[in-house]
Amino acid sequence: MNFRLIVFLALFFSVRGFGQQTDTLIFYSEAFKGERSIYVKTPEQYKYGSESVRLPVIYVLDGQHEWFVNPVLNDIEYLQYTHEMPQAIIVVIPLTDRIQECGIDSLEAILPLHTFITEEINEEIKRYHPGNYRVIVGHSFSASFALYSYLHSPEFYSAVMAHSPYDSFEKLVAAMDKNEEIDKSDIFISIGSPTEVKDYNHREKYNELKAKYPSFFKAVNLFEANDSTHNAVPIAADPSFFTKAFFSFSTRFASIAKVDMEYKLVEKPLTVKEEEEKMLKASMLGDYFYAPEIAEINGMASRYLASGFNYHAIRLYETGVKYYPNYYEFYLSLYELLEPIDTKRARQNLEKAELLLQQMEPRTEDNLKLLQEIKEILNKKRW
Repeated sequence: MNFRLIVFLALFFSVRGFGQQTDTLIFYSEAFKGERSIYVKTPEQYKYGSESVRLPVIYVLDGQHEWFVNPVLNDIEYLQYTHEMPQAIIVVIPLTDRIQECGIDSLEAILPLHTFITEEINEEIKRYHPGNYRVIVGHSFSASFALYSYLHSPEFYSAVMAHSPYDSFEKLVAAMDKNEEIDKSDIFISIGSPTEVKDYNHREKYNELKAKYPSFFKAVNLFEANDSTHNAVPIAADPSFFTKAFFSFSTRFASIAKVDMEYKLVEKPLTVKEEEEKMLKASMLGDYFYAPEIAEINGMASRYLASGFNYHAIRLYETGVKYYPNYYEFYLSLYELLEPIDTKRARQNLEKAELLLQQMEPRTEDNLKLLQEIKEILNKKRW
């Protein structure tokens, strides 16, 4: 029996329907002196991971606007599917009064929203085992706030994405321009069309500041959406911004198990231990360790297998079990590879896969079929 085909079909239907989850968290905010709510979206692989898998966090402001949030979430999901950016915990933050909450009277004053994000939300989401790689995304009024929040806590954020900012824009640019502790490459600013009915006023201010502070605008990441209206700017800019911000993620394993057009390794791999060490050394997101994702492990293992390096694949799947102990497919893969050489370990992995299918996965037709296949094998083998 070819487990891999059955597993693929089962995963395709189950993950798309059941894998992602959005939690509503309601709690008292000392910063706002009242009850606030946020939405925490966890990715498909979250339920499979151990606490050592620390996902990056993306804070999306203006959570009260579906027209803004939904395209951001869709862009993120597609870029994750195409492996341009990592799986992440997404925190959607609705604003009750965006003008009051994001308005900047003084750069020195600490706004309640800043404290709410960097302290209170940060504490609330600890249950999700977040990593230290954090990105904040805002549009228009909340874009200026995102820059302000980054200015106050550059050590907290790894990137800030500000779509078409206007409020206190010059104050923010001037302050960040002279602040030598800020890494300008972590700043992403987009702007819309200069056409009058598009994004004229915001573009005028942007052009003025770009001419006045040339060194700052050369150092940061820009996206000029020359055909986009004000509200369409995030839709145009997000794919470019996220792809650039996470470029090192998408290429981090490029040198491991490289293959040619025939899907064969271009050179003989190092020893199993050395290849594993090389992979773990590359498992970074910025300055932070970020465990290999499920798709990355499967991808590298398949390349080793295609060239007959089964022991390298076994070690990879064992690494996968370490980081994703609730992911049954890794146990099935280990069963197939170990069955000819170590029947005891093969059986242990097959029984673990059966247990996880029963406990963690939906009772779809494909999963029930897979469970039946496993039961038949266990009865037939009589280990």
